[in-house]
Amino acid sequence: MTVFVAHDCGSKVVNEKLFHEEDRPGRNLYVTTANHSSTVELIHSILRCHLKNSSRGASDVCYRPFNEFYASRKAHAEEDVEEDGPAEKNLPKEFADLCQVLRNVKRGIQESQTFDNNQLYQHSRHIYDFLFMEFGSEYRIKATRTFFKVLDDSTKITPMYTNISSGSKGEGLNVPGGDYDLMTILEQIKVKHDNSTIEEDRPILLFDNQHSYPGFAHLKIGQNQFSKELFASWGENTFYGPLISNNRFKNYFVSRYRDNDCMLHGPCISDSRGAVDHLFCFRSLIWPDVAESWLIRKRSSTWPPTDVMLNSVSQGILLVPIGSKFGSTEDCSFEWRISFSLQERDLIHSFNYVQVLCYKICKHLKKDFISESRLCSYFIKTAIFWLSEELGNNFWIPENFLQCLHEIQRRLTYWFVYGYCPHYFIVENNLFEGLLPEERELVEVALHNLFPLLLRSIFYQKPKLHFTAFNDYKVINTPFIERSKSIFILLKVARSTLSWCTVNQSRSIVHKALFRLLHNKPSYFTKDLYMLFFCYANQVLPQDQRNSFHKENKRMYSSYKQCMAHFLIGTKVDAMNGWLLLASYFYRMDKPLNTLKITEILLAKPREDKMLIDDGYHEDVMMTYLEQVAATKWNQKFSFMTCMKIYCVDMLYIIPWSTLNLEELLPDVYFKVCKIPPVIYAHFLRFVCYNADGNISLREREISEIIKTCHNNCFLGDWKGRATAYAILANIYKSINKDQSADYWKSHFLRFYREHPKF
Repeated sequence: MTVFVAHDCGSKVVNEKLFHEEDRPGRNLYVTTANHSSTVELIHSILRCHLKNSSRGASDVCYRPFNEFYASRKAHAEEDVEEDGPAEKNLPKEFADLCQVLRNVKRGIQESQTFDNNQLYQHSRHIYDFLFMEFGSEYRIKATRTFFKVLDDSTKITPMYTNISSGSKGEGLNVPGGDYDLMTILEQIKVKHDNSTIEEDRPILLFDNQHSYPGFAHLKIGQNQFSKELFASWGENTFYGPLISNNRFKNYFVSRYRDNDCMLHGPCISDSRGAVDHLFCFRSLIWPDVAESWLIRKRSSTWPPTDVMLNSVSQGILLVPIGSKFGSTEDCSFEWRISFSLQERDLIHSFNYVQVLCYKICKHLKKDFISESRLCSYFIKTAIFWLSEELGNNFWIPENFLQCLHEIQRRLTYWFVYGYCPHYFIVENNLFEGLLPEERELVEVALHNLFPLLLRSIFYQKPKLHFTAFNDYKVINTPFIERSKSIFILLKVARSTLSWCTVNQSRSIVHKALFRLLHNKPSYFTKDLYMLFFCYANQVLPQDQRNSFHKENKRMYSSYKQCMAHFLIGTKVDAMNGWLLLASYFYRMDKPLNTLKITEILLAKPREDKMLIDDGYHEDVMMTYLEQVAATKWNQKFSFMTCMKIYCVDMLYIIPWSTLNLEELLPDVYFKVCKIPPVIYAHFLRFVCYNADGNISLREREISEIIKTCHNNCFLGDWKGRATAYAILANIYKSINKDQSADYWKSHFLRFYREHPKF
């Protein structure tokens, strides 16, 4: 027998009585109650009655273990023998005691198949404190949000469009493995009511949701001087008149995207690297009538705050190019989804840290354990929105942390049992529309085991989990270090954004960041972020100044001075990268002596106190260095940019269209060089200088230095850095002996690997 608990959540009206459902396997008892406080007592009374008549036992909906879980635990019995030993050596005493208590709780579950809520609830504060250390404080979340606000502001270089970072990163969560979601709002096209007056000075679309599913709308083409152009680009004739087709709209931007290997991923365009989901959409300042109930409905708490609601209305809604499916494989090509992404971001920003941590824990567990099911992050977000509105801020405190997770689990389970998940803004919109019963059943099973899986992920450290081991436990870092860790993790986003910018876009970013630095008075941290983008943009901008490479051009000298100025500003961001770009520029300008001088100075400097910045590398060496070493050296009086310049070494990113790219770095069939370890690139520059001069002995010395750098693992980063070094060596040897066949090079590198096994 299984007991299910259902609360009144505004989605369905369920009679407050006991009933049985015959079409479900087994004998399942459903208990529906609107009173949260009486739920546990009601469950316990039912369980006591049932246990007298059954030897199989019973369980609460939240803590019923499934057979596969215990089968896997039995299979790992040998690993659990050590659970009293090494895993707890580095823990504070209160966490070591907590391990023992939770271990007893786990044994109790295995033996009786039941679970006492209060056994776990009394440790809410301790588990909260541990996860607080695990995921970082609110300083890291605020720093992440500030980073994306600065990024969005820096890249808004024209009133024609607005870039908005969305997804978990824009919300400040930054779950490992997640991509970067970017929304571009086409501000030059205005969306108005269907019966509104149509101006002639700009393109107009008319919003009509009378003939579409709740949460979706049609976009009619307003008849003015721009109507023919809109229809030719995105329009189609339909029964309702000329409408904007979401398929034509998406294909229009795919055909014009700078990345030729991009692909459609739902309403978004995914780049070839799988790092960015780019969404193009419209904004309407009309608040839709289907969402009016969100503004006026009665709430039992003061959440969401009034100022957040007012700001939500003023921002307007977004119209996303995807239609309703109604159970079919294809969506309606003439419908546009009404998106409240701007409002949802503001609501999450209004969360306290307990709410944020609950949301992040659920996203981690979804990614680790129930990714095969149809439980998406949006369902979790919707559940937390409803519960925050119903329970109030006083419930979301560290002492109730596990109760908060319990409520999220029960609400999701209730929705999946009945197949109805109400949209937070549009209650009539069922988010489970088209979700098959078998798929809902799979999610139910996963949700039943959320708490056992949470304990397993924390205290047993199985593979595939995104929680770090206990021996990585550290005390709370200073706000300075917490913010710095966030920025180091997100530097890949800044690099990727700038590497795909055009020359005009890079120039505009330089001007925008400089304007903010000179005319605004931001905080020190925000100022450092603008300075970071300013320096990075100055590194990118001169790499497309082709005029400076033509000596016959009359403006060569002026262009040369401008490029020099940009590259010198770019040296302010880290210890090596900017100088290496300047050295590359000197080589392209036929000044190899300057190149050799710069690289000689860089390689002569001590590197023992430097830290490598590399995405995918920060979880191990980079974060350990930052917490244990840099925290003792980085004076809090220094700015973030000053610390980066003194102590950090960045990877050198290859921009596809850059004029600094050398022939030896051109991608071949087997390996494409995207970023290069800085020390490897410094020796490579010296090699090309000596090779062009015909100095064979010094050329061979630089090859040996590259091999030695690989042996010493000097700023190589992860395995991709080593692979890049190998590809560079291959290109070097090809450039030396161009007449050798492919078979020769294959045998040559096999011999090379045998002679250098550590490489």
